[in-house]
Amino acid sequence: MRRVRISIEGRVQGVGFRPAAYRLARCFGLSGFVQNTNFGVVIEIQGFSGAIDGFVSNLRTASPRQAIIESLVVENLVKVGGEKAFSITASKRSGDVRAGMPPDLAICDLCRQELFDASNRRGRYPFINCTDCGPRFTIISSLPYDRARTTMKKFKMCPDCQAEFTDPLSRRFEAQPNACAVCGPRIRLIDRNFKTIAGEGKKALAGAVDLLKAGKILALKGVGGYHICCDALNEKTVRLLRKRKNRPHKSFAVMFASLSQVRRHCELTAAEEAALTGVAAPIVIVRTKSNSSLQKNISPDTNDIGVFLPYSPLHWLLLAKCGPLVMTSGNRLDEPMVINEEELKTILGPIADAALTHDREILRRCDDSVLKFIHGNFKIVAGGADPGPASSRPATVFGYRRSNLHGSMRIMLRRSRGFVPASIRLPVSGPPILACGAELKNTICVTRLDLAFLSPHVGDLDDFRNYRFFQESVRDFIDLLEIKPEIVAYDMHPDYISTRFALGIDGVKREKIQHHHAHIASCLAEHFLTEKVIGIALDGTGFGPDGTIWGGELLVADLVSFERVGHFKQYPMPGGKAAILNPARMALSILAAEFGADAWKVIQKHLPSLKERERKILTEMIVRKLHSPLTSSAGRLFDAVSALLGFSGETSYEGQAAVRLQALADSSVNKKYTFEIQEEQGILVISFGKTIRAIIADLERRKAVGQIAGMFHNTIAAALSEACHVIREKSGLNIVALSGGVLQNDLLLEKIISCLQKDKFYVYTNQIVPPNDGGISLGQAAVAAARNPER
Repeated sequence: MRRVRISIEGRVQGVGFRPAAYRLARCFGLSGFVQNTNFGVVIEIQGFSGAIDGFVSNLRTASPRQAIIESLVVENLVKVGGEKAFSITASKRSGDVRAGMPPDLAICDLCRQELFDASNRRGRYPFINCTDCGPRFTIISSLPYDRARTTMKKFKMCPDCQAEFTDPLSRRFEAQPNACAVCGPRIRLIDRNFKTIAGEGKKALAGAVDLLKAGKILALKGVGGYHICCDALNEKTVRLLRKRKNRPHKSFAVMFASLSQVRRHCELTAAEEAALTGVAAPIVIVRTKSNSSLQKNISPDTNDIGVFLPYSPLHWLLLAKCGPLVMTSGNRLDEPMVINEEELKTILGPIADAALTHDREILRRCDDSVLKFIHGNFKIVAGGADPGPASSRPATVFGYRRSNLHGSMRIMLRRSRGFVPASIRLPVSGPPILACGAELKNTICVTRLDLAFLSPHVGDLDDFRNYRFFQESVRDFIDLLEIKPEIVAYDMHPDYISTRFALGIDGVKREKIQHHHAHIASCLAEHFLTEKVIGIALDGTGFGPDGTIWGGELLVADLVSFERVGHFKQYPMPGGKAAILNPARMALSILAAEFGADAWKVIQKHLPSLKERERKILTEMIVRKLHSPLTSSAGRLFDAVSALLGFSGETSYEGQAAVRLQALADSSVNKKYTFEIQEEQGILVISFGKTIRAIIADLERRKAVGQIAGMFHNTIAAALSEACHVIREKSGLNIVALSGGVLQNDLLLEKIISCLQKDKFYVYTNQIVPPNDGGISLGQAAVAAARNPER
């Protein structure tokens, strides 16, 4: 007879871990107890050695699907207890942040089976859940996670639900949102005047289905906010939605009723299927089949589409009767997602014809997460594109092994529902930090010791409603984590709204962090790297210490500091931000610099969207250096090439020209253009002047634009690999960290990794947080922690 104590840390509270341990202990005939602590879960068990060994070995595999065990320590106890059975005992203070903060989770298989079982008492009930699934983060007001601290507190459980809630053998034991049609939330269908069309569950659902089949646009209250949805096969309705939402080109996501339905329209890999059916249930960007009946207008600029499966019971009930459905965020252009009926006024009527709503309050808005995978011939191990020398990294991320996922590498484009607020363990520990993020695709990050907590996607702060959401997120995370920041980290750009906010906080130490250093630091932090690396940061805009706009950068960096060792050749941006909106302006600037006296003729022929008067004004601005800041931006280079290959007019969303350029590229092309790498004042300057001249020559020869775009991608990858080789010769560094919004381009990322691996580099990329500005706050927090280590 033995007795052991098992101490477990990780995401092990609010996920049904204790009842799972209870059922496992009964299975092995063990006595003892399990309880929550402020750091996780403690189990004491006693019995025969074989049974104890079996319990311990099965504890990981028998734990709930959303639990993450970060450490499990077993110690033998001398004294044997007198328990005759195993029990779940009253807990010590639980709910500490180190015990894990559960995100919202997709409906589990058992609840889905019950949902469509007519004989089950919860059959067709749109809020069915258990400890394995349902809302968490969006309904909790404070820790510890219990019903009285959620928006479910106003719904008193009926006797049947209460019996399940208190039965350790039930999978609804202490499932805080537990409810049924007798005692729980209810749905209703309302028109654009907020008058009830149908107030009873089945009638409301049937009415919503009828409206969607009739070509109407519906606002649907989900888990983290409202969606706007319509029939994805109805061209007229999709076109109307674009007009009402003022979204002429940017892709819509589509929700499908099943994996088999997705397969009818899209190509799916094993990794993509695993992500679609996982606990987070994100939107996954996949390739569209050429024979798909989906409207091309859903994703007019690309050859792929964002797809996801129903993740709430209400979604499942709706999609079982109609679909596939366009399912896009319930908001006006560039505003936060709507979460309540007061905010619903902004979209019900102006955009949606009716709304299917409910009376369970959403406490925190949390948009859908978006990710995609790259599939290449390169080796993918340990989270990077090669194992690398570091071996102390955490083994798992959100339940994913850090090794390759079915031979594919994940790119997180938006980290939100299903992932937030799960912690990210940092390689350094420091005082409490608030990192304010960037201006676009903003997130904020708060740390406690070596744990970082990122907010959901906030958005672009130039809209005052998003800025208000940003302020709410800062207050919310500070309150939820019960910390008082001692350090505030912020971007070096003096005009960023997030920077101004940071500078307005009193009584804290301030850490100003360069934009591209933060990008590289986010990648280092993910992979537990603290040594110096070669960092490649490719994006659209970042304020440089020299006063110019950076964006095509090679750094030698660790978490504490960086040195700029290389960059793309700089060109003027005529009109500043106006050159971002109109890519032809950037093309004109590059042609003027590279063609000299012949530039005017080339510009006239290859940039027809610019009228003669505009060309003269822009040229004069460049010559006189009027409102034409210099930039080394990779994003602006991609914009310029896209304009030369046919993109005209203003962009309707960030990165549109580059998105079209990638979609245009023939990925089978192996050739590349000529480029130059020169050293100027000790810094490598990568010039694509010869590339641009060769592109113009190919256009004159009427070469296929797909081949030109493919060769351009190959050229960028080859140039960066050669530059890294030169830097390695000088520095001896053999690790490359890749980050920045341009690396959302999976074709480019795959080619860069392949080139670097051929030259025997270890390569790491962002996988937990986005490479775009959505990951900046993690990098800022990591840098601030490294500069101010815990004493």
